[in-house]
Amino acid sequence: MSGIDAVKKIVETEGQARRIVDEASSNAQQTVSEARVQAERIRQEATATAQQRREEILQQAKEKAEAEARQSDQETDQVLSNYRKLSEERKPTALSKAVELILNA
Repeated sequence: MSGIDAVKKIVETEGQARRIVDEASSNAQQTVSEARVQAERIRQEATATAQQRREEILQQAKEKAEAEARQSDQETDQVLSNYRKLSEERKPTALSKAVELILNA
């Protein structure tokens, strides 16, 4: 092989190497771009899942709080009813005592 042929071969090889590097760079950029898109999609899915879970937790907490409030209302109503009954039962005695105190005064 002559010197000119060797130089041509070197230039040809360098051209092929440049094309290979350009292709690799292009492939790497495409891979990075696809990875970014996939990462964004995964982030959005994770955010949506977290939001849905948050809403479920809030709904459960609301339902539990409402149930506890209803139970507390029932207990309060029962206590008030008991006090009313007790008051009604003691009313005649209280009235008697009041009349007795007034008459004895």
